[in-house]
Amino acid sequence: MSFFRRVFSADYRAAVAAEAAGNVDLAAERYALAGEADGAVRMHIARAARAGTRQAEIGALRDAMRWAGNEPELLRRASKALGRAIWENLKVEGVATERDRAKVREAAELLVIGDDQQTAGEALELIGDLQGAASAYSAGGYVEKMEAVLAKDDTALERARDEADAFANYEVHMQVGRRDEARSELARALASAAAAGEYRRLLDQLDTALLTGARVELKRRGKPAIVACAAPKIVLGRDALCDLPLRAGGVSRQHAEIDRVPGGDHVAFQLRDLDSRNGTSFAGLPLVGKVPLVATGRFGLGEECVIEFEVTAGILILRIGNGLDRGVALIAGDEGTKLELGPLGSGLDLIFVRGRPMLGRGTSREVTFNGEPLGELRVQLIRGDRIVADGDELDIG
Repeated sequence: MSFFRRVFSADYRAAVAAEAAGNVDLAAERYALAGEADGAVRMHIARAARAGTRQAEIGALRDAMRWAGNEPELLRRASKALGRAIWENLKVEGVATERDRAKVREAAELLVIGDDQQTAGEALELIGDLQGAASAYSAGGYVEKMEAVLAKDDTALERARDEADAFANYEVHMQVGRRDEARSELARALASAAAAGEYRRLLDQLDTALLTGARVELKRRGKPAIVACAAPKIVLGRDALCDLPLRAGGVSRQHAEIDRVPGGDHVAFQLRDLDSRNGTSFAGLPLVGKVPLVATGRFGLGEECVIEFEVTAGILILRIGNGLDRGVALIAGDEGTKLELGPLGSGLDLIFVRGRPMLGRGTSREVTFNGEPLGELRVQLIRGDRIVADGDELDIG
């Protein structure tokens, strides 16, 4: 506005008077009515300085931005003040969401316009925009800060590549049944990740599913289940944690136990009662002490549960002969011994390695593992796996 227009403008004179009296709200309004951008910007910045809340301060500075227009000096002053106000507010409230990150970028853009590249770079560093931070530092001549951020960026890129490689390996190992290797790769991805939440969930899920206690239950659709184990002791009873859980009446929570003991060329098995309430019988007589299980025979737990046994070349097979669990079978042997499931109605076989059940196709002609054809290599079973062998559907429990 020219000098003469100012002199004869009632709004301008009112603005000057209001500013002199310290009434910045009225001064801002009158400078705006007079078309005096410099005064309007100055008064809105003064309003912001007196604001009672951070939001009121930001609102006043946005008014200053509107009046700054394309005037370079006014735009610089207003942008710097607004950028700093937004950034200080974010530092107090925290940056937790994508919306917060967008506000950080807005603050950084304003700070760059306001020639405060250092604060802009610090804001962008906080949200991991290292390239943007480096650009801001470079524009401000902060060479050491720029080089430090670029070094961080190189490290972040390397970690991101390592994370992506580890997760891809995890997915492959899971698909082909190498679960211990899958866990190692998932742990590597977790160590490299900037945000670990999903990897932590997957790792906890896998740890829950892993079978490491030398026991696995194969639940067959429409057929009795098969339990395979290589534990040194096989506990029979009503407790769900027993190696062979039983639902017959009169069976104690932990009723009897079968120990694996060295016996010549092969492992031998001995049966003993665990001080059960209704006792264990063998060959029709109450069991006292331990009795070896040799060749074939049967024993009873209480009065209602009859179990048939068969021992061949160090491998024990138990079959429940009556009651709710009739037909359920258990096969046991030493670790590293192939347990062929043919006598139990399946062509598959199992080997336990460090307590892990490793499934092989055995004599089965067509086998799918979690929907994919199973080759000649063994797969490490975990809870939730699904196998179809020659039409026989099995779920791993």
